[in-house]
Amino acid sequence: MKSIKKNKIVLLTFLGAFLFSCGEDYLNEVPLDQFSPENLLTNQAGYEAAVVALYNEAREEYTIASINFEYMNLGTDMAKWGRVDGRGLRNYSLLTPVLDATEIYWDWAYKDMIRQANFILEDIDDPGLDIPEEDRNNIKGQALFFRGYTYNFLVNLYGGVPIVANSLSEPKFDFVRASREEVLRFVLDDLTLASQLLPKEVEDGRIPRAAAYHFSSEVNISLGMETGDGSFYDAAIAAASAVINKEGGDYELVTARFGPAGSQPGDVFSDIFAYGQINRSSGNTEVIWAWQYEAFNVGGSSPSVNNRGNNGPRYWAPEHYVLETPNGFPNLPADSLNRGIGVGSPTNYFKYDLWESEPNDIRNSKYNIRRTFYYNNPDDPEFFGKPMLTGRGQDGNLYIALEDGTLTDQILDTLRQFYPWIRKTDGEPFEGNVLAGNTSKDLSVIRVAETYLLRAEAYFRKGNLGSAAEDLNVIRNRSNASSIAAGDVTEDFILDERARELVVEEPRMRTLIRMDRLVDRVRTYNTEPAVPGGLSSGGTIQDYNRLWPIPQKVIDANVGAEFPQNPGY
Repeated sequence: MKSIKKNKIVLLTFLGAFLFSCGEDYLNEVPLDQFSPENLLTNQAGYEAAVVALYNEAREEYTIASINFEYMNLGTDMAKWGRVDGRGLRNYSLLTPVLDATEIYWDWAYKDMIRQANFILEDIDDPGLDIPEEDRNNIKGQALFFRGYTYNFLVNLYGGVPIVANSLSEPKFDFVRASREEVLRFVLDDLTLASQLLPKEVEDGRIPRAAAYHFSSEVNISLGMETGDGSFYDAAIAAASAVINKEGGDYELVTARFGPAGSQPGDVFSDIFAYGQINRSSGNTEVIWAWQYEAFNVGGSSPSVNNRGNNGPRYWAPEHYVLETPNGFPNLPADSLNRGIGVGSPTNYFKYDLWESEPNDIRNSKYNIRRTFYYNNPDDPEFFGKPMLTGRGQDGNLYIALEDGTLTDQILDTLRQFYPWIRKTDGEPFEGNVLAGNTSKDLSVIRVAETYLLRAEAYFRKGNLGSAAEDLNVIRNRSNASSIAAGDVTEDFILDERARELVVEEPRMRTLIRMDRLVDRVRTYNTEPAVPGGLSSGGTIQDYNRLWPIPQKVIDANVGAEFPQNPGY
């Protein structure tokens, strides 16, 4: 990565008063240092530093909930907590206004993202700033994009939230929740203006115009659902078409193998996610924006809990290294198998149901989902390099089997240690540490494939099922899945296709909340308890969990105005 990776400056002193909280130390006068807004935001270099810090905070979205929890997928139809306790939304009664995650995401959005964006936007139009117009537009466009992106995050997790459109210079205790529609309209205004200011061609990791068009499509769909006004679906189709027609930059669906991985065993889908092939400069025309990670480089990883790069393997991969050969030799963490900790265990819906009718779908090929594991401990020459064979016992458990089919007495833990490995998380271990469970692989946030899925959804909601099917078939045909007809298009089918295409990349929690489908999809597809008779997400989720709760500390601190909690909490 270019300047973003090499200049990750966290402007801690650049930030103003914490929203919704204030200690006595806030009132103490402190001399301004070189990173205060008055000193920093005086020239182009200062604004660029502030923008780089905003990118750094944006990447934190993936890791702020800790090294173990990826709450944007846990407790959905896609993934369940891989331990026997009730954390990770296996027990939805623990989703309360004082749960750490509810506070962490709220604080990230308001303290780190929105406040930083507002500081940048406050004086960027000052004619006294000696910044060329093109560069000024780019700075402003990036700040607008991230502010809109963050409010879209908030509205699809908590519902209506306060709109803070300007920097705060003193404590405020009378915030008022805006409606969901008001927040969405605010987001759309930011993204619309950003799409007029952002450039089409950018360095890897930067926000191009296509990214603003992409999220404008999603937000227009949300506004159409919220208001019942079908013209928003037309706007969503237009915004998605702007991406697909390359009005926002030279991005298109990858349909042929490419890059170094293209000469190795694999397929076109695995090439898109191959290590070193995520960004546009590597020939990947499909990824519009990716979070950047780089080992052995200052600023190359997130400065939060773990400080170890991309947590994907840790979140999604099973604890394969605890599996043993029939002779009792454990498997070993290796460069090609980063250490997973078995916390993001895929549901049976993802492991099996999605693929039953599509045996040739390459998204389920061995190059994209690892379902066969091999013994890799050379201390056991009898089994070294051989595949792990399994068999189902009369008690219903899965056992390791010998080559002749005889079952051993080794029961496989299919919740935590032995389940399909989604290979989008494959990549070189961060700083060479195979035990940490992190990689230096960049992570796709927006792809053209999802733009097609958004346009298909907009067509569906408008009632144009034929065009929706055409867009879905673009994705399916690339993956060797069978074509569908207009009559096959339903909201559930679109959600299924998003699951097949976007697993790991998609914040599934927010997608389901956006569509108001979280509760029923979890009740249908996330029902497997950790132990017989135990808790499951589907068995504990309640109707009011359609939204997350507002953090209690926010309500308690807002003494100057009523700040209602979401119903049920």
